[in-house]
Amino acid sequence: MRVVVVIPARGGSKGIPRKNLRPLAGKPMIYYAIQAAKSAKAVNDVYVSTDDEEIALFAERFGAKVVMRPAELAVDAATLDPTIKDAMERIECIDGIYDLIVTVQPTSPLINPLDINNCVEKFSSNDEVETVISVVDDRHLCWSVDNGTPIPVYQERVNRQKLPANYRETGAIIACRRNVLRNGSRIGRNVELLEIPHLRSFDIDTYADFYLCESMLLRRRLVFVVIGYPEVGLGHAYRALMLANQLVKFDITFVCLPGSELAAKQISSNNYRVVVSEGDVLDTVVSLEPDIVINDILDTSLEYVSSLKSYGAKVVNFEDLGAGAAAADIVFNALYEDGPVGGNVYSGKNYFCLRDEFIYVDDLYGKQANKISEILLTFGGVDEGDLTCRVLYAIDDFCFSRGIELSVVLGPGYGHLDKVKSLIKEVRSKVELIESTTKISKYMMRADLAITSGGRTVFELAALHVPMVVICQNQRELTHTFASEENGIVNLGYREQIADEDIVEAVQRYCVDADFYGKMKLRLSDLDLRSGKARVCGMIENLL
Repeated sequence: MRVVVVIPARGGSKGIPRKNLRPLAGKPMIYYAIQAAKSAKAVNDVYVSTDDEEIALFAERFGAKVVMRPAELAVDAATLDPTIKDAMERIECIDGIYDLIVTVQPTSPLINPLDINNCVEKFSSNDEVETVISVVDDRHLCWSVDNGTPIPVYQERVNRQKLPANYRETGAIIACRRNVLRNGSRIGRNVELLEIPHLRSFDIDTYADFYLCESMLLRRRLVFVVIGYPEVGLGHAYRALMLANQLVKFDITFVCLPGSELAAKQISSNNYRVVVSEGDVLDTVVSLEPDIVINDILDTSLEYVSSLKSYGAKVVNFEDLGAGAAAADIVFNALYEDGPVGGNVYSGKNYFCLRDEFIYVDDLYGKQANKISEILLTFGGVDEGDLTCRVLYAIDDFCFSRGIELSVVLGPGYGHLDKVKSLIKEVRSKVELIESTTKISKYMMRADLAITSGGRTVFELAALHVPMVVICQNQRELTHTFASEENGIVNLGYREQIADEDIVEAVQRYCVDADFYGKMKLRLSDLDLRSGKARVCGMIENLL
């Protein structure tokens, strides 16, 4: 099929004077429709129909052809159907016959080439289709008025998502076959709907529309590259989600490394776009045309980071001790208190990012425990060494003898649920089991002491001034030097190098020595961990 796009753009505009040439995100508004049409592979030619010499000049400079319309089709009362029919007749005198005439409105600058290609595809796949109209699903609880009385236009009040689909024309695209338009209308008997996302459904009619659309056009693309599987846990996914919730000015996509289905599932549950890379991660990321790439994948290679930068992206890495760190724009190594400082690397607790549930809390100084009555056990999203069962069994006798209650919080990737449930039935201590909570701070604040692994949970407990015993899950956690007595934390070291008796002795020390417990709590209260997230997000935004 031969396909021509016609962009109708008259010079007069009452609502926003000279609207079609008004600068939008730095370019005349008509530029965006022309570029989308020219970039659509299904389109043969792009024409602008106008009565305005200045619009004609800019249209040609942006790569479109121009046909001038008669004055009677440029008045306020003129409708588009005769305008497009007039344009088609003039165009065919220049370039011959076209099978499809696609109208693209310049007042819909967020339309993209894919939308136009999808529109043409509907004709290609079905010879019966005569017209395709772009729509957006705009279902809401609606009312009409009958003789002055409001009447609901629905059967029952339900959530919007449960209402039947109600499609509103966006005005962005109306396409039809030539024979339909020859009869004077673009709307044939057999109409197909082209549903497009709300974000691309803008039809600029007011100044408010203009400002909102401009803010969308100015959004930069940010891609998070994340890992998350049993061996490394879900901390990387949690941090990326937290930052995504803060960086609201960006258009965000997540890319999960091969094998990171656990992270992809967690991120998808938060309704973000997720791509699980099945091949070369670099190719996947670059295809998304990011302005910023945030890698939360541990150590990176120099080749990978240098390649991202060669494509024009700014690169931010977290917990990166690899060769790629030297090429990144910023590296945040908050877990490495003794890590390098200066240049592009920012190490230590000042750059740890707390979730809001650890920032917006009640007065932490009001809780002063006279004795330890509740201990929290939590070992991350996966608990690769099943420290949950080991610690629960080890401290049971001591806790039972002192009437200490236990709360156990499991992460979404914990793989020994049946085992821990069976163990809870065997131990004598009172145990509350919490599975995959989204409000872990509630249980942390309730506890007088916590036993945890050496990852991000240490900072979260420290922010809530909860004394703790740390058992490192792996060798990498041994390098997280924040977990020290200097900061009010007892760190026992690597799980395979400590005995169960060491765990019990650490708990006894807190319970028996009130002075030691008070000293450790005081050291925790001297830490300021709440400003790190704002600091990190500000540095990321300032890259652009």
